[in-house]
Amino acid sequence: MRTLLLATVSASIALGASYGMVSWSLRHDDPNATEQAASHGQEQKKLRTINVPVLADGHVQGYVVAQFLYTADQTALKALPSPPDPIILDEAFRMLYGEEKLDFSNLKRIDLGKLAADLKERVARRMNSNVVQNIFVQEFNYVSRDELRK
Repeated sequence: MRTLLLATVSASIALGASYGMVSWSLRHDDPNATEQAASHGQEQKKLRTINVPVLADGHVQGYVVAQFLYTADQTALKALPSPPDPIILDEAFRMLYGEEKLDFSNLKRIDLGKLAADLKERVARRMNSNVVQNIFVQEFNYVSRDELRK
């Protein structure tokens, strides 16, 4: 009985701590972006996570796991025939997949600001409009093939 009670209490504490950290993280990632978006009639949308394979020597070496967030004017979004989400995800995938300068076997810091700015420019060019005002990098990780096997 004690073991069951201890397991229940431990699980409750772990779940509560996880929930608290995620809530805190979402509120404190960029508080200015959320306040600015709300004050200017902008909508903020979090995109789904994408997994981009990294190829070298004809083999998959690992995956880039990335998630983006964008802001756009609410009225302009409603005027679009379809949401910009698929275009942003497609351009992000193409950009990361086709980027030859990113060598994940020899990891270096990546300029995420430039990555987001380049992505925004490509999306604007493809949509023939500047509806998407900002793109933020929410998550950016690399998982090697060896780590996947573990």
